[in-house]
Amino acid sequence: GDRPTMANVSSTGSELPLRRSAADSDENSARSAESTSSQEEGGGGKRSMWLLLDIAASIPFWYFMFFVYVPEWAGWTMFGSILLSMILWRIYRAYGLSAQIGEDIPYTCGYVKRRGREMFLVATVHISPRAPLDVEDVIDKTAPDIAMIELDDERLNRMRDAPDVPETPPEPRPDQLQALTLQQAGQEPKTLRAQRALWNGEWAGDTVSGHVVYDEDNSFGLKQQPGNKYEGGLALVRRGGQDGDFAPFSLKAHYAYHSGASGILVINSKSRLPVERIGGSELKDDFKVFCKTSNCGFPPIPVLLLSRTDGEKLRESCATSAINGVAAPQVEFIVMADNYPRRTLRKRLCQGAGLIFSGIGLLYGIIQFFSVDVGAEFLAAEEAAQARGIPCTCIDVDLNLFWSRLGWSIVPTPRNLLNSLLSWLALPRVCLQFLYPPRDNIDVAGSMVLHAKSFPCKTWIAFILAGFCASKVTSFLLRLIGMTGEAAAEKSGAVTVETDEDRDVLTDYIMLLLQMYIMPQVYDSVVASRDEDMYQSIVKQGAERNVKRVVVVVGAGHSNGIMQRARARGLGPAALQTRELGAAALGATPPAVLA
Repeated sequence: GDRPTMANVSSTGSELPLRRSAADSDENSARSAESTSSQEEGGGGKRSMWLLLDIAASIPFWYFMFFVYVPEWAGWTMFGSILLSMILWRIYRAYGLSAQIGEDIPYTCGYVKRRGREMFLVATVHISPRAPLDVEDVIDKTAPDIAMIELDDERLNRMRDAPDVPETPPEPRPDQLQALTLQQAGQEPKTLRAQRALWNGEWAGDTVSGHVVYDEDNSFGLKQQPGNKYEGGLALVRRGGQDGDFAPFSLKAHYAYHSGASGILVINSKSRLPVERIGGSELKDDFKVFCKTSNCGFPPIPVLLLSRTDGEKLRESCATSAINGVAAPQVEFIVMADNYPRRTLRKRLCQGAGLIFSGIGLLYGIIQFFSVDVGAEFLAAEEAAQARGIPCTCIDVDLNLFWSRLGWSIVPTPRNLLNSLLSWLALPRVCLQFLYPPRDNIDVAGSMVLHAKSFPCKTWIAFILAGFCASKVTSFLLRLIGMTGEAAAEKSGAVTVETDEDRDVLTDYIMLLLQMYIMPQVYDSVVASRDEDMYQSIVKQGAERNVKRVVVVVGAGHSNGIMQRARARGLGPAALQTRELGAAALGATPPAVLA
C-alpha cells in the first residue's frame, strides 16, 4: 500500500533546543492570545473588504480587456507609458531598499523583521548563473545563524555531487539506526544497531520478533525456498550476490517473505554501516524486481543491515546452535517511525507520467541536455553555510505530498471551483502588484530581468526550446481533452454541431474553460500551499534552534507569499499557534494574490 508520508526536515547541524523561562512562556502566551483575538475580530471584515475591492476592480478591468477598442497608436503609447512608469518606480524602490534594511544586499533579496527576529529572503531563478552569487553575497554580508533552502532532503541528496570517498568513512548517528535485542542461549540479552530499509517505516510501531535462520545453501537470499522454510523467523543473509548477480535488498525481501520469513537481517560486506538508508534504487531496477516478483508495491517485510562484525558473529551463533542442538538466537525490535520520502513502483510510474504529460519532465530534460545547472543556488547556500559553521536546512515538502496536492487540486469540487473564480476576480490586483510592487515586497519582475541578463547563450537556447516543447505537450493534452468533451456533448445531444468549424470552436471553448479552472488550482497546489508549508518550517526551525537571523533561499514565485505571511504572523513560535487565523490576517485573499 502507498501510505501518505511527509518529508522529515533535517539539518546539517546540531540541535539547539529553545529554552524559555516561565515568565517568557507566560508573555508569549499572552501575546498569542492577544494576536488570536485581534485576528478573529478583523479577519471576517478584511475578507469582505478584499472581495468587494476585487469585484469593483474586475468590472472595469474585464470590460476594457474584451469590449474597448484601442487604436494601435494609443496601445503603443499606453505600453510605453506603463513601461516608463515601471522603471521609474523601481529606481525609487532601489534607492530606499538598502537604507531600509541597513545592509548592502542584492536587489533580488527581501527583508522582514518581527520581534527581534530577522529574515533575509533571496528570490532566485533556478537556472540563473547570478542566483548562486546572490546567495553567497547575502550569507557573507548578513552573517545569519542558519540558512534554509527550498528543497526536501531527498532532492538535496540527489543534487549533491558524489562525495570523495574519505579514508575513514563517516558513521551513522546511533539515534538514526534501528535498535534490536539479541537473545542467545546462556547469554544476557544484547542490543545491536542496524541501518534501516526505506520501506521499514510502513510498519512503524510494530514488533518483529523470532528466531534467526541462516541457510548456507542460500547465503545471499536469492532463492525462493519452497514451503515455510523460515517458519515466521528472521532470515539472515549476506549482502549482494555471487558473480555480479542482480541482488537488491527488495528482491531478497520478497523471496524471504514467500519462504515464511517475518523480516531479514543482512550481513554487510563492509566494516561500517552506511549513513543513508538502504533499499533505494533506480526505476529500471525496481521494474526488474517487478518482473521477477509480479509485485510493484513495497517489499512485504522489513529489512535491516547489520555491521559485518555483528552479522558474522550472529551467523556463527546460528551455526553453533544447529550443531549443538540448542535454541537458535532470538531477535526482537520495534520498527522505528521514518518520515523519509518513499514511493512504490506504481507511484513512481504515476509521478513519472505526470511529469511527462504536464510538460515539466520535458522542460527539465531539455535544460539538463544542454548541461545547464539547475538549482545551483541551493548547493551554494549549503557550501556557504558550512564555511561559516552554521546549519543549512530543508524547508520544502516532499514529492509525495506535492503530487498528492496537485492531483486533488484539479478535481472540480465546489471549493476548487470557488477558488478559481475568486482568483480570476483578484487578477487586476495581482497585475498591479506585479507591475508596481509595494516597497515591502520583492520585485519579482525586476528580479527575473536581472537574472535573465546573466543567462549565457546556451541557457537562452535551452530555455526557449524547453518552453516551446513543454507548451506543445500541454496544448496537445488540453486539445485532446477538449475534443473528447466536444464529442461527448455532440453524441449526447447536448449540442448540435453542423460543420467542422463549429466543432473546432466548441473544442476551443472547452479548452478555455479548462485552463481558466486549472491554472489557479495548479498555482494553489504548486506555489501557494508550499508557501504556507515553507513559512511554517521556517518558523518552527527558527524556534527550535532559537535563532535570530535567517537567510532563506527560494524561487522568485514563492518569495512574496512567504514574506507576506512573515509580516502578518511574525517569525516567532507564536505564529505556529495561529496558522489558520494567519490566513485571515492576509485578508483571506485568493492564492494568486500572493504571487
